[in-house]
Amino acid sequence: MTVLITGAAGAIGTDLTQSFAAAGVPLRLLDRRRPPSIPAGAGYVNADLRDPQAITEAAAGTSAIIHLAGNTQNAPFPDVVEHNITGTYNVLEAARHHRIPRVVLASSHHAAGLRPTDQAPDESVAFAPDSFYGVSKVTMEALGFLYAHKHGLSVVALRIGSYRPRPNEPRHRATWLSPRDAFTLIQAAATRTLPVPFLTVYATSANTERWWPRDGWEELGYHPQDNAADHPSPGPITEPWRGGIYAEQSAGVAEHQTSPTKGSP
Repeated sequence: MTVLITGAAGAIGTDLTQSFAAAGVPLRLLDRRRPPSIPAGAGYVNADLRDPQAITEAAAGTSAIIHLAGNTQNAPFPDVVEHNITGTYNVLEAARHHRIPRVVLASSHHAAGLRPTDQAPDESVAFAPDSFYGVSKVTMEALGFLYAHKHGLSVVALRIGSYRPRPNEPRHRATWLSPRDAFTLIQAAATRTLPVPFLTVYATSANTERWWPRDGWEELGYHPQDNAADHPSPGPITEPWRGGIYAEQSAGVAEHQTSPTKGSP
């Protein structure tokens, strides 16, 4: 199968590209910025998520889309809508047009980040967005649900935790997702036969401390190997909200806005 990765030049996209290539999976990489390394045999498409024709053309002939691209910062609302919501709509429309059987959406734990850090683990995937960015991820999931049930796509929305080589903040004791576990989970989400059309899954490593349910892990055959507790402790959790700084920022404030094609939620 050929897998289309949007946001291929972002942090997750760059690592994922190398892991999929090492596994022998044919790739097509999409980003407005050329990825730092393009494996032999992989195709590169310079395209903007806001261009529906370009996205539809890029998706032709693929068997799965891993949608990582988007504005990864808490930007002003119009920017978030344009890149994260309209961009996701264009990706799902391309999948519908070409009858692509599987779409993996990079949602985020910020879709439920406005929950207290001292609250017991949630046993549902209800939303509690902590920012406009979080709102865009809730909307992404809603679009995925719609296209799965109304247009026959198979969609997995991954609420990605804190993707880092190693945990380096107190909240990472619960939110950390290692690169190794990320590849295992995303590969499963792109290939595993699903019992339902749409699945929302929290994407973390097997951290001893946890804030979210692990629903969907068994359906995807996901058995993470890493645990934040195996690393030096980054200190006690003092932040009041699970979303960290996003939950504390004023709405619409973007202090460190990045390229709208970096896929690292």
